[in-house]
Amino acid sequence: MFRLLILMSLLSFLGCGKDNPAPADDARLTRIHFSATHGYHAYSNIGYKAERLGEGKARVTVEVGNDRDRIFDVEEAVMDSLEAIVREYRMYTYHGYYQPEMEIMDGDSWSLELSFSDKTEASCGGYMAYPPKGGHIAIGKVEGLLSRWLDQEPAEEVGLVSYHYEYHDAEGSEIYDFRRKDTVCTVYVKLYGQDKGRTYEGIDPYMATRLADVIRWDHMASYTGENRAEEDTSRPRWILTAEYENGQRIDTMDYLDREIPDESWRQGVPSMTEIAIRNATQQSFSENIH
Repeated sequence: MFRLLILMSLLSFLGCGKDNPAPADDARLTRIHFSATHGYHAYSNIGYKAERLGEGKARVTVEVGNDRDRIFDVEEAVMDSLEAIVREYRMYTYHGYYQPEMEIMDGDSWSLELSFSDKTEASCGGYMAYPPKGGHIAIGKVEGLLSRWLDQEPAEEVGLVSYHYEYHDAEGSEIYDFRRKDTVCTVYVKLYGQDKGRTYEGIDPYMATRLADVIRWDHMASYTGENRAEEDTSRPRWILTAEYENGQRIDTMDYLDREIPDESWRQGVPSMTEIAIRNATQQSFSENIH
């Protein structure tokens, strides 16, 4: 009886049985938030949020467990594609909490929230069960479309406009900074053990491609390091930030003194990742500064 009361309360909270109105034909999908838990999958707790920003732009936020959110500014077309799925399967009619008749251990759960420009909203969720009439297909298409940003690497043709790398330990620090505006490239370098840095101008624009390759080779676009907002400046660490012409940003860091065995679930081993990114950065800058 106690479990039944809990279930009834949950269904009421999620709007089970509500006869919500459908969005107007000309209403636009303004926001979608989808999350899923996939048992013992490497990404067992994933969330995706997509929002219209206006002026042809949209924003996709990827939420992975306790790691930092990954934010991508993209073309508004992604919202049009999501809206097409929502309307094809009438996902705005999904309400309540769906679950199988038999208890299933270690299964998948999901939740979905929709918002339209005419203030129409819908929310639902489930555990190893989906709405009737193709609900599992609709949910799969939404997750499939959004999951492309889970390990998103910048496209080959998208240009890098900034790259900033820092290394800090108890003995000193070093900084490498690259900025590109149109075809004019400027870099700043502060070498390890030196008090002052130096600015160089008129750098070959190809350096942007070289640094973009550094990020791609070391998979830094999807590196799940520490949250920059909680940076502890007293600990040895490395930092990498970058920005692309399409608005995609990379902003990550990691500490050099944390216990690797206890946190081996993270993408990449910090010591090896730091060595690779540091060596590649040093090489890229040294090849272009004379």
